[in-house]
Formats: sequence, C-alpha cells, structure tokens
Amino acid sequence: MLFNLVEKYLMRPKRLREAIQAVVRDNDELLRLIKKAENEEPTNLTWSEGDTWYGWTYNQSKKRYYFDDIGNTSLMGLWEDQWAREKEVDQLDMFENQVDFE
Repeated sequence: MLFNLVEKYLMRPKRLREAIQAVVRDNDELLRLIKKAENEEPTNLTWSEGDTWYGWTYNQSKKRYYFDDIGNTSLMGLWEDQWAREKEVDQLDMFENQVDFE
C-alpha cells in the first residue's frame, strides 16, 4: 500500500521524480568520494592549540615526514614555514646526489 501511495502520488510528477533521482545520484557520488578518501593515506595534518598552529606533512616520494612542533601564529605562516623547509631539504638532497668529476 505504501509503495502504491509513493508510486501514484509522489513519483508520478516527472520533475519531482527527476529531482529525487538527482539527489540519489549526488549522494552516491559523495559516498564514492568519501570511500576513496578513506582508502588514501594522509599527506598532511594541521591543528590549533590556543593561538598557535602546529602540523606535519608527508612526502610520498621521499617517504619522509616534516613536522612543525614549534608552531606558528597563523595557519598560512605554518604552511609557508613547512614549504620552506621542504624546499631546503630538496636542495640539500640535490647536492648530496651530485657527483664531482675532477
């Protein structure tokens, strides 16, 4: 009886049926994206303790974590510091792999 009621009065108007189907499709896509994100490994994390921001990032290619346990007063400042450290480490790695031909 409930099925007949839904079929007869709710799903009959074409626009309503299309709207319901669109919501269901959107929810399916959202669930798929959430599932995909759950299966991936985390690459960074930031958090605030009072007025100070802390965080870490993970470089997949180097299998290396970069931590900022000193903290920063702004989130953007924290990320700028972490990017600068990563760039510095990249440059140091470049020189470590350099071979001198004399």
